[in-house]
Amino acid sequence: MTRMSLSPIMDSTAVSRHVEGLRTAFAGGGPIEIDCQDVEQIGQAGLQLLASAVKTSQHRGIELSINSGSALDAAVRLAGMGRVIFGAAAVSGNGDTL
Repeated sequence: MTRMSLSPIMDSTAVSRHVEGLRTAFAGGGPIEIDCQDVEQIGQAGLQLLASAVKTSQHRGIELSINSGSALDAAVRLAGMGRVIFGAAAVSGNGDTL
């Protein structure tokens, strides 16, 4: 399994540093774990990176897990990207989407 941790501040500069690591991880063909527990701020570029990782994993049939944290959860909820990043599991018990 390839594990990678995202930077605390996931702006476009940080995203560009993580792109190559994700490419390498996907080239390996094994399961990938992205740890977002230390993320304090994440912008649109960071959400795009995660959405792209999810779509790539689905297309290639590679297992991907995202360990979320409160900052990521809040950003995903604000952007309305729960189903894109976390799939059907992103729907809470009251029917709201993360």
